[in-house]
Amino acid sequence: MSDKLYQINAQYSNKEDRILIRTSTENKNEYLVWLTRRFTKLLLDVLYEEIEKRGGTTSLCSIKETKKSYTDGAFNRPYVEEKSKKQPLGADGILAFGIKAEIDISGDLVLGFKSETKEGITLTLNNSLLYMFYSLLIQSIEQSEWQIGQFDERTSNSQLH
Repeated sequence: MSDKLYQINAQYSNKEDRILIRTSTENKNEYLVWLTRRFTKLLLDVLYEEIEKRGGTTSLCSIKETKKSYTDGAFNRPYVEEKSKKQPLGADGILAFGIKAEIDISGDLVLGFKSETKEGITLTLNNSLLYMFYSLLIQSIEQSEWQIGQFDERTSNSQLH
């Protein structure tokens, strides 16, 4: 995804037993990425580790930009369905298979999500967006009742189904 992020949404699907990450861009592209329980745990660990390096959730939610997003109702606004959207990854999106996390020269977290066929998206998250994305993911995990993340012990050797 090379154009600027416009909105992002994460929602648990009972039917699929997966979390759907929906992103749209200013150029009206929409990207859908499905996360399995296993992949969500991996992603959560990556996000949690990066957040801890940046001072923890308390520090990130105290940033002026994050506070403004909350004040402006970032979590209260519904995901807007664009009428003339393009879906470069297809109408069904992709199933996330691989993740790549890097830090760019400005210190932002760059997350790449890839399918088995190497299709995917890249999200660049500054501190505020990192916190907001983490919060969206946590809300989706709460909906799923998967018992991972802050709701379960964080161990790399735990068995996942």
